[in-house]
Amino acid sequence: MTQTTCSLDAIAALPPDFAQPDVLALLEREYGLRGSLAVLVSERDQNFRLETADGSRFVVKIANSAEPFEITDFQVRALQHLESRGCDVAVPRVISTENGAAITTIGEGAGLHHLRVVSYVPGVPLEGQRPGRDVAFDMGRSLALIDRALQDFAHPGESQVLLWDMQRAAELRALVGHVPGELRGLVHECIDHFESRLAPTFAELRKQVIHNDLNPGNILVSEGNSLAVAGVIDFGDMLRAPLVVDVAIAASYLRDTDDEFAALAAFVAGFESQLLLEERERELLFDLIRTRLAATITILYWRAAARSPDDPYLGKALEERSAERFLRHLSQLGREPFLESVFLEKIFEISGLDER
Repeated sequence: MTQTTCSLDAIAALPPDFAQPDVLALLEREYGLRGSLAVLVSERDQNFRLETADGSRFVVKIANSAEPFEITDFQVRALQHLESRGCDVAVPRVISTENGAAITTIGEGAGLHHLRVVSYVPGVPLEGQRPGRDVAFDMGRSLALIDRALQDFAHPGESQVLLWDMQRAAELRALVGHVPGELRGLVHECIDHFESRLAPTFAELRKQVIHNDLNPGNILVSEGNSLAVAGVIDFGDMLRAPLVVDVAIAASYLRDTDDEFAALAAFVAGFESQLLLEERERELLFDLIRTRLAATITILYWRAAARSPDDPYLGKALEERSAERFLRHLSQLGREPFLESVFLEKIFEISGLDER
């Protein structure tokens, strides 16, 4: 596969800022869609929710100028692949223009940006809610179904350069200076351990295209008292990486629960109900979760220095301060007690699987 180059400054760059009347005019001209727009917060793109007169909803995504067309096409083709495989998880569907194009453009000259429209997946984001065992199990199951459907998917854009790529975690060392106080030493230790012990094992692990960002904001649950996963959104951080990285990323967000390890055990059991982890992948999970938490902390503090204090995405990201607490908790607990809690004590009770 080719290595797609993309400036690492994209994450710090401001999103596009097209006026809503211009966006609406393009949507009517290219897609035959009319309605009203509502702004959706995004890290590096300009996103809107479009609602038409009959109540239909869509998501309009205008890519950051630093994102090559190959990356946008990669994301579109992956969603089309999931649809063609009949993946049993609700994900956005690509909406074509009236001329049959999956991607169009807005702006002109140096201000030209790629625009696409996808279906709106109904549901309520999980963020701000405390997932119990059932929801955690369903999260794992949903992620495994997506990963299983993507196993045979390949695209030239799958090797995008991304700060959120755990395979590049060692490169975050240059940004750790933004992390304050004693926390900086802990983050350094995680990155050092990744570089010396984890990164060398990656060549031996099974790799495929993964979602790479199953955080609570990208998990939709049903409304009402009985929570269940209703869908998964935001495939903008997808890339080819070890499969277990996808599990570790999602697990790193199961930190605002009544019993973190019960939720983690349920999540892993849900994943393994559809796609079994290999023994060496299980052994790496503790350190990969710590690596993701260290990355989250580092990028948060770096972004705070790089962006304006009134940036809406920064305000949303600052809510992730629980990553600091969870990283300290895991580091104090240690690898073996973690693996016993997640794999040996609770996983079989929750999943009903025979011990392997």
